Amino acid sequence: MDAFDRFLSELPSDKRDYKTHMLALSALPVREEAIELYPLLQANSFGGKQIWLKGECWANACFRDYWEPTATSVRRSPANPMQPGPTELRRRIDSLVNGMKGVNAINMDIKTILSTSISSDAVVYIDPPYKSTTKYGFNFDLTYFINQFREINQNPLFVSEGVPLNDKSLMLTFGGAKGGISGARKGKHQEWLSRF
Repeated sequence: MDAFDRFLSELPSDKRDYKTHMLALSALPVREEAIELYPLLQANSFGGKQIWLKGECWANACFRDYWEPTATSVRRSPANPMQPGPTELRRRIDSLVNGMKGVNAINMDIKTILSTSISSDAVVYIDPPYKSTTKYGFNFDLTYFINQFREINQNPLFVSEGVPLNDKSLMLTFGGAKGGISGARKGKHQEWLSRF
């Protein structure tokens, strides 16, 4: 949390300067504090587009400008460059850090799980690029992975997707606005959690 708090404390006082600041941070060689920097970069990502590591660099790093409505804009309130904002992002990260004590999270190529034994008490959760959305920096055949995983493991497997993947799927409900930057979106994107 100390490293994350330092990144938050270095945010410019004027939201109009966030984009320039994020571009500068994302252009630096990835260092040992990549895990602490990532949530800040992702919160500033334009349209929530996924940012990932490509070797020693951040890939797909495209950030929002602060936007104010004009006389002809449908949206009537400013659009902040960071969503969620610094206070809410810190609350969420703190909640994860404290709530996940004792949990062993693994950051690796997910296909490795198909050739590695998994502890019998493990639960596997994957959040692949949603169908019909911007792809990440790699390809992932979700159906193949699920089928191969089921052949090898009996552990619970949860998959996040924008549509239900089976009859054991639950739609997750979150609060918040649904208008998008233009104010014209009729509904929110759906998020489903499917168990296999």
